[in-house]
Amino acid sequence: MLVAGAPLPVRAADLAAPTAIRDLYYGETLFQFYQDEHFDALTHLLAARAAGRVSNHEAESELLLGGLYLHYGQHVRAEEIFNRLLTRDVTPSVRDRAWFYLGKVRYQRGLHEDALAAFARISGALPDSLAAELPMLQAQSLMALERFDSAAELLDQWQGPDAWAPYARYNLGVAFVRLNRLADGARQLDRVGRSSPSSAELRDLRDKANLALGYAYLQQSLDGQARPVLERVRLQGPFANKALLGVGWADAATNNFRGALTPWLELRDRDLLDSAVQESLLAIPYAYAALDAHGSAAEGYQSALVSFDAEIANLDGAISRAESPDGSLINALLASDDPGVGRWYWELNELPDSNEGRYLYHLIADHRFQEGLRNVRDLAALSTHLEEWRDKLTAFEDMVDTRRQAFAQREPRLRDGLDRVDLPALQARRDAVAARLTAIEANRDVAGLATDEERDRWQRLAALGADPALAAADADALRDRHRLLTGVMAWDLDRAYKYRLWQQRRNLRELDELLARATRGQDGASLARSDTPAGLDAFASRIAAVAPRIERMQNLIAQARGQQEQRLQALAIDTLKDQRERLAAYRVQAQFALATIYDRAATAARVAPGRKQPEGAGE
Repeated sequence: MLVAGAPLPVRAADLAAPTAIRDLYYGETLFQFYQDEHFDALTHLLAARAAGRVSNHEAESELLLGGLYLHYGQHVRAEEIFNRLLTRDVTPSVRDRAWFYLGKVRYQRGLHEDALAAFARISGALPDSLAAELPMLQAQSLMALERFDSAAELLDQWQGPDAWAPYARYNLGVAFVRLNRLADGARQLDRVGRSSPSSAELRDLRDKANLALGYAYLQQSLDGQARPVLERVRLQGPFANKALLGVGWADAATNNFRGALTPWLELRDRDLLDSAVQESLLAIPYAYAALDAHGSAAEGYQSALVSFDAEIANLDGAISRAESPDGSLINALLASDDPGVGRWYWELNELPDSNEGRYLYHLIADHRFQEGLRNVRDLAALSTHLEEWRDKLTAFEDMVDTRRQAFAQREPRLRDGLDRVDLPALQARRDAVAARLTAIEANRDVAGLATDEERDRWQRLAALGADPALAAADADALRDRHRLLTGVMAWDLDRAYKYRLWQQRRNLRELDELLARATRGQDGASLARSDTPAGLDAFASRIAAVAPRIERMQNLIAQARGQQEQRLQALAIDTLKDQRERLAAYRVQAQFALATIYDRAATAARVAPGRKQPEGAGE
């Protein structure tokens, strides 16, 4: 069956467009995001948005949040976010990207008409990778709706990056083939099939295009054209077996059975798990029979029966083990998982060395199976994350207990210190000082701001002036000297008055600040004495409340993981059963063909009793 390639996952640069970071918490989220710590990025972004800390990146952060939800499989939440963005006044760039992601959500949910309607609302230029993916998503939606003409027209007119061109041409070729326009389809597929790709992925696409074109020719009985196209497929690539089988059928269709045996015999020695190899076990004796080598044909069918029986027995054992309810199959698939690989870039590339693993080689290419494994991996990571938080809760409880002990030890000293400090008395003394300073300023009492030494001298001069001896008639010289000393000292006090007044006012302001700080400290200390125990109790309550929540979440995770593992297990079992049914059908065909050979040999022996039986006919 010809199918179009799946769309590429969204890259980090598509979700978080380059921008100047104006919010620290948005920058922190982007740091986690670009480190492939997507779960941490998601939780940090949710917390930052809840606290209103990304106000300068509201639309961009919401777009990033929607993309994170989308790639964690939360399609409903992602769609709600993108719809919400489209109802707000956002920049055209954000709006166009929101329409793109909304269309992609709908595409992934199988709502192809709605997806096309969303894509049609994009009016501006998208980032390069999104612009390249857009026509691919549109074309796949159109093909899912069986509107192949529209898909072909879209892809035929598309001009995108060179790296995407082979995918576009391949899908266009598929669309033309589905429209029975083989010539147009062949032109596109042949161009991909003759390319010289530089990467392993594009080399696989080249082989896939050649295989698709070759089988399209076979279906139209253009066997001569099919053979050279199929021969372009690499012998060691993932499509080699089907190509070898097709080359053989192209030769067989022209009755060149000897030529057909060459690729089929090459297939016979390859892994029997491949359906092309299984079919070759029937094709080889069929060619021998067509060449009248009935003995070799009988041996070939008998060998095929032995191989089919052995593989059917192995499959029965694998199915029985895969049906084990302990989920060991899925655990084995993820046994070598590297938890450091981000979700978007992770895929299962290696299968465990077991019988079940051998038969599931093709299943791991299935998108549903890979996505299911990602979900199991995410649930396991979330469970581990919760276990880490369970351990952290113990540390938080110890921290609260330590703070309780520290408070109990410090509280008596704090209480004694508060009791010894009489702030009202200090305030009263400050007010008395302020009143005295105001009186000094009002009366311009220059002596009021004198130093202790100056005050002592001033008082002594005043006492001397009041001495009766100074008033005696013969004390003129003393009186003159007293007036001189009094005048000089008054002059000095008056000269220093303004500076000293300013200095005292400054000291008073500093005292006010100290008293205010002391008052705030005392209030804070009093509040802490009453609030600290309550705050510690609140923390302890919150910690105690988180533990049951973690337990409930762990139970939900275990339940969801079990359901997801059961679905994956069912897919794996269905795959194993399909392989068994196919082998059983091939076995029936081999038995019927072998019986036909025996019947013909017996009939020929009755007609000509002396004629030698075919080799192996009597075994």
